[in-house]
Amino acid sequence: MRNKSSARFEPYYKVQWRDDVSLTWRDIQKSFSTVAEAEASFTADKTCRVMEITMQGRHPLPIPQAS
Repeated sequence: MRNKSSARFEPYYKVQWRDDVSLTWRDIQKSFSTVAEAEASFTADKTCRVMEITMQGRHPLPIPQAS
């Protein structure tokens, strides 16, 4: 994901799950190349969201609505 010989990297995605006890979002320690791969790893028993990590920082993507 990093470009050779630089500190630059392509955007990547991480999954967070909602911890209702501590009222925080917790990272799952795995990164994904696409949003679809990240969303495929969601678990049914937890509220999850995708974080986009770029050179400018990290931010949450909208939580998909159940259909």
